[in-house]
Amino acid sequence: MSKQLTILAVDDVSQHRAMLTQFIRELGHVPVTASNGQEAVDYCRASMPDMILMDILMPVMDGFTATRHIRELLAGRWIPIVFLSALNEEADYLHGLEAGGDDYLAKPVNLPLLSAKISSLQRVIDMQERLTDSHHQLEQYYATTQQEHSLAQHVLESFNTAANARRHNIQSWLKSAVHLSGDVICIAHSPSGTDHVMLADSTGHGLVAAICCLPAIDTFHAMTQRGAGIGEIAESINSKLHQTLPIGHFVAAALLAVDYRSGSITVWNGGIPCCSFINRHGEREKAFRSAHPPLGTLPPEAFDPQQEQYRWQHDGEIIVCSDGVTEARNAAQQQFGEDGVLQAARAAQGHDTATRIATALQQHLQQQHPMDDASLVVIGCRRQPALPPAAEPPAE
Repeated sequence: MSKQLTILAVDDVSQHRAMLTQFIRELGHVPVTASNGQEAVDYCRASMPDMILMDILMPVMDGFTATRHIRELLAGRWIPIVFLSALNEEADYLHGLEAGGDDYLAKPVNLPLLSAKISSLQRVIDMQERLTDSHHQLEQYYATTQQEHSLAQHVLESFNTAANARRHNIQSWLKSAVHLSGDVICIAHSPSGTDHVMLADSTGHGLVAAICCLPAIDTFHAMTQRGAGIGEIAESINSKLHQTLPIGHFVAAALLAVDYRSGSITVWNGGIPCCSFINRHGEREKAFRSAHPPLGTLPPEAFDPQQEQYRWQHDGEIIVCSDGVTEARNAAQQQFGEDGVLQAARAAQGHDTATRIATALQQHLQQQHPMDDASLVVIGCRRQPALPPAAEPPAE
């Protein structure tokens, strides 16, 4: 049901105002009146009506001038203004529309026609209010969504960057396809002195993908602190994700343990396309291929914790990339590929490799927006001298 309107009738003739007042009231609306344009402007400045019936020839201020002032007061809001005037030349119609009027009826006013005009404009008013309500709801939804995204982004970034800031030899780069990334990079230092690194890529992207990664992040950090190996950590993450994620959602991940004293790398790779050790010249010496399905796809009893180990003879770097990097396509639909990653790494020669790869990827994409979340981590591998054995306490 349409709402009751407040209709301002502006006319310098008292009989006309009385007639319009009665007519508006009979239509079920609330009439208010003004005897000239200045009174109409003053009324609108204090309280804006829903519709205005405006005479033109009036003392103090004419209808055209009053309409212009009222339109300025509205500041973008729309209310219908219908001119009622004895002036009936075509130029008067045009002048009224140019001044900001929405319709024009000649006097003496045809009341059935005016009633139809008011009904028609009321439908427009009702529709505008519904659109305004929908717009406000969308604004509120957008604000709430942005707040939720900001909170989720803060939580994820605290895991992605806090540990990385403490490890000078580890560089990382993340680029989300939308507001939130479904890729995460976690770095933690185990009690044994080994660095644990996980690059995880959840199904899809955005908030849902980010949420799916949270159990993996929490388990990774908690179990590393307890001294668990990466095979055990991967097994525990798989079990938790298999229990919690809906069908069709999983997390591709590579988990690495880097022991700088022994010069060894241990890798569990489930679905990450690029995981390689390169020497100081940017040449690949070892590729750790995906040997397992992504985390969360297998039930616990079918999980395989088998890992691959490699010992480096000379200093180098480990490069790990999600498929958002290797499968990124340019305008010609060419993938960046592992070749693009390794070519950028060779050009870097061990200096700021992550940034070099990210820059090469962005140049490959040119103006294309990434279709998937992209992430990479580069771990500098340099042997550290073994700690001397602890001195035994003197015999008593």
